[in-house]
Amino acid sequence: MKLIKNVKHKNKLVSIAIEDGRIKDIISAECDCYADAPSVDFGGAKIYPGLIDIHSHGAIGIDTMDATLNELAKFYLSQGTTTWYPTTMTMSHEDILRSLVAECDGEGANIPGFHLEGPYINPDCCGAQDPRYAILPTIEDFKTYPSVKLVTIAPELDGAIEFIKKCDAVVCLGHTAASYDEAKLAFDAGAKCLTHTFNAMNGIHHRAPGPIPAGAECGAYAQLICDGIHIHPSVIRMLVALYGTDRVILISDSMCATGLSDGVYGLGGQAVTVKDGKATLANGAIAGSSVTLFECVRRAVSFGIDEESAFKMASENPARMMGLNKGKIEIGYDADFVIVDESLSLLRAIARGEI
Repeated sequence: MKLIKNVKHKNKLVSIAIEDGRIKDIISAECDCYADAPSVDFGGAKIYPGLIDIHSHGAIGIDTMDATLNELAKFYLSQGTTTWYPTTMTMSHEDILRSLVAECDGEGANIPGFHLEGPYINPDCCGAQDPRYAILPTIEDFKTYPSVKLVTIAPELDGAIEFIKKCDAVVCLGHTAASYDEAKLAFDAGAKCLTHTFNAMNGIHHRAPGPIPAGAECGAYAQLICDGIHIHPSVIRMLVALYGTDRVILISDSMCATGLSDGVYGLGGQAVTVKDGKATLANGAIAGSSVTLFECVRRAVSFGIDEESAFKMASENPARMMGLNKGKIEIGYDADFVIVDESLSLLRAIARGEI
């Protein structure tokens, strides 16, 4: 038994008892229950569920395609992300497979599985992906990839709808030229989410609404890069109003420059220049972000999203979509937390109740 003492949860000072990596009890901070348990007193700081990043390509000079996860997992945890899905790029089958079998020593952020972003994308909507490696989706090809829990697909591709129906993973629509009708067919077939909404897909037009209204009407989730570069703050507020705070999922879409200074980096085999925090390919395409998920939460708040909702969109919502026992501070849930001060500076991140 361990005890997190004196933290503010939903405007109440509480202490949280942890056993076997899960929340055993939530008590008043004044209660002397579990007095003999090892404890850490956080002096009234705020506590939220640990952040869950379902879309991240790397940080601190390491690309997920490098098949090196240990240092990334530790870095993410230090930055408030307690769970993450290493996200692949559209590259050769061998390169993708190598990244998916990379082992982690279990320290740092939890890794429940991988996000396969490509190769089943529309080469005309590749964004920062390499169109040379884009292929049509087949279940036979997909089954060669282990540990994939989330897959991005362009639903207009031949075989995509049948793939969505049979795929044993959460399906997101992205890097796509799909129309409203094509996207709706995909959501009806079982797709659950949009990948980095607005980016590498058709926008909203009053006569050609595209996939974003289709997802809103079908009850889908919408991934949102909240760095203020990929999407204007006004459009961020619009998307939250359209989908609601239960169905927007904040993501970092971070790449290896995250945590480092401006310069030239690699992303899935392509050169990326980062200047003033903006990452671009030589053709000007935005190539992921250079911020952490925690920073995206902070920026969401600065853009006018209320604090509780911003943290929910980076914890509870992705946990619900991915079927994880995380994202809430309630008895029985995994003991993953972020602890912040009044200015939303990160004081501590805790994974698996390891205080």
